[in-house]
Amino acid sequence: MTRDEIRESYRNKRSELSTEQCLYFSQVITNNFLKNWDFEGKTIDCFLTIHRMKEVDTSALINRLQKKNQICVPVSNFNNNSMRHVLLNDHTVFQETTTGIPEPVVGEDVNIKDIDVVIVPLLAVDQNGNRLGYGKGFYDRFLAECKPSAIFIGLTMFDIHDDFTDIDPYDIPLHYVVTPKGILKTGVEYEGETDK
Repeated sequence: MTRDEIRESYRNKRSELSTEQCLYFSQVITNNFLKNWDFEGKTIDCFLTIHRMKEVDTSALINRLQKKNQICVPVSNFNNNSMRHVLLNDHTVFQETTTGIPEPVVGEDVNIKDIDVVIVPLLAVDQNGNRLGYGKGFYDRFLAECKPSAIFIGLTMFDIHDDFTDIDPYDIPLHYVVTPKGILKTGVEYEGETDK
């Protein structure tokens, strides 16, 4: 299957999920994540859920991680397919964009080099950490700018896909993938170590 065919296949799988299934899988993924890590004292960048795309709901995960860490979230610039990263606090106000992405209205920007952990959305991922997103390249550009010790963790409601055969040279692989069944370490090397 080509990248576009895999992307379309997983879009269809997601569309077939009920609201109840999405909530259940999101809860299990959150529990699996928190059983393995709390990353105390780290700066963590986490995506905010696009509910109409039936992404993993990260709200509970963010709330838990925020007790021991600095959490920032991406704000997308569709003019150049880039992102900046805004620190969350108790007073952050969100506004949904025309693409359905909830984003902070205002907030303090975080330097990419200060981010220790990135929690990444995806449509599909293989056992080597190669991910497929929506095809705009936002996350590949962002991950390429992160420090070598940063840890990249993908969240998915589905099983790991067979190895992708047509990997883009600009793709940045993930270090870990969290699914309802548990956690996969992909074997991709990084300079940092996880904190339990």
